[in-house]
Amino acid sequence: MKKLIVSAALLCAAALVFTACGKKSTGSSSDPNYPIEISVFTQASRQQPPANNKFYQLLKEKLNVTIKWDILVGDRDQKRGVMIASGDYPDIIEINETAFIDAGALIPLEDLIVKEAPNLEWHLKDSGAWEKAKWPADGHIYYMINYGLVHGQYWLPDYQDSALWVQKEVLKEAGYPKITTMDEYFNLLINYAKKHPTIDGASVIPFTILTYDWHAFCLWNPPNFLAGYPNEGNGTVDPVTHKYENFFTQDISKRWFKKLNELNAQGYIDRTAFVDNYDQYLAKVSSGRVLGMHDQYWQFNQADFALRDSGRNNRTFAGLPIVFDSSIKPRYRNLPIPNLGRGGGISVKAKDPTRIMRFINAYMGEEFQRTMSWGIEGQDWQYDSNKKPYRTPEQRDNWRNDSWQVANTNLLMRDVFPKWEGSYKDGLPTDLSWYPSEREAMVLPEDKELYAAYGVNGSNELMDKNPAPNTLWFPTWNMPNPPDGSEAQMAMAKAEQTMRKYLPQIITSPPAQFERLWTEYVNQIKADGIGQYEAYMQGMLDQRIKEWSGN
Repeated sequence: MKKLIVSAALLCAAALVFTACGKKSTGSSSDPNYPIEISVFTQASRQQPPANNKFYQLLKEKLNVTIKWDILVGDRDQKRGVMIASGDYPDIIEINETAFIDAGALIPLEDLIVKEAPNLEWHLKDSGAWEKAKWPADGHIYYMINYGLVHGQYWLPDYQDSALWVQKEVLKEAGYPKITTMDEYFNLLINYAKKHPTIDGASVIPFTILTYDWHAFCLWNPPNFLAGYPNEGNGTVDPVTHKYENFFTQDISKRWFKKLNELNAQGYIDRTAFVDNYDQYLAKVSSGRVLGMHDQYWQFNQADFALRDSGRNNRTFAGLPIVFDSSIKPRYRNLPIPNLGRGGGISVKAKDPTRIMRFINAYMGEEFQRTMSWGIEGQDWQYDSNKKPYRTPEQRDNWRNDSWQVANTNLLMRDVFPKWEGSYKDGLPTDLSWYPSEREAMVLPEDKELYAAYGVNGSNELMDKNPAPNTLWFPTWNMPNPPDGSEAQMAMAKAEQTMRKYLPQIITSPPAQFERLWTEYVNQIKADGIGQYEAYMQGMLDQRIKEWSGN
């Protein structure tokens, strides 16, 4: 195995960008990699990296690049609207929907990639994403996909997506029972809450719901999974006829919200869930008094890390593949997919797209990616006498500490920029903590006990040991949203407003009012024109099936 070292010579060779290693750039036309500050807008809920963060120093010293972050504060739609109305854009914009592309805020990238970024071109093509990344309306590539582009073996042992989550201490006290159905899940939470009405002196919260702003999909998404459907966003797809249908008005949603209504009447639903913002939600979860919720792990992982880092790993969460009844096969866990429609695009106001793409090419070089992911050899990891990589106990403690990572790693860049996932060309995993010996050393005692009790090797297997193959079109949530101002877009916007208005009422109303409110809600969703949205999604689904099947 070739030894990896972080040196000016190696980084120059790996990145294929330096004309004179160890020689400072003068910014002249003879040096294509002159110093540049790149401004980036991100919607990630992260802290600003400190000025002395060693990875950003490495970017500056080795690649002549300084990153200036504009991290979203406040309402996402308002910020995006102001940017589009003013035309005032940073160099790179993180996208997770179509608005910036529809507004003409991003430049096409495919020619620039081919000319200036062979590392990125390989990354897209080797992972099978080059054609999928092209925008359906015009065939251009407008953004660099941030997640889901896998090379070689996919080592990830931990589950990162949607689940009904339960505090590990709740499972332990119950003797690690097999929990399959919705009723079993809630009985588990209720029994613990009855026995432990407070945790660390604060009232226990049996079940909470994230309802704030765009995060509110946690409010209406559970019925889809409980009914055994994979994550198709706002709808379900018949696997035979390929018919797309919203699930907001289906009986599966009625069944879920009726259950929440009953639980609320008994005092087991968090009332503040309908008024709290995202930060307040995270604060509740990190307090250790929340027993369960439905969410995607990446949305609350900071709270989970805070519990772990404060020595309360027993209060962190395990995801369970809960369904309505035992006859339903869960479809929570999926095989890796390109995170289409998400990533970073170069704006029309970027001061130097060519220089930015040269930086991306350097950043996507294999050895630089390894350094960005594993850390600096000798500081964050090293090889043993058999040339196997490892970390010391202190290095492992650092690497799983969120505060240390903010100060010493590149969390924001991992969120927004393209990255290798899976394996490097030598077969080693792109995340050193996935390497079997490191994985074994880093699993905490509470998790070892949990995995042993359920006969699994990680949280992925806790959700599904052998996930079914993804369908050809999967998933529909990463298809382009309806254009702003279209009938389909306005119908979905109205439907979301209706859900935000009615669903909290439906949950918190007296049970005697449930049927009336549910009927009103369904009728209003239909009056909002949800059929227009379904027709748009059906068209996009049919187009994707045709294009991706090669027919």
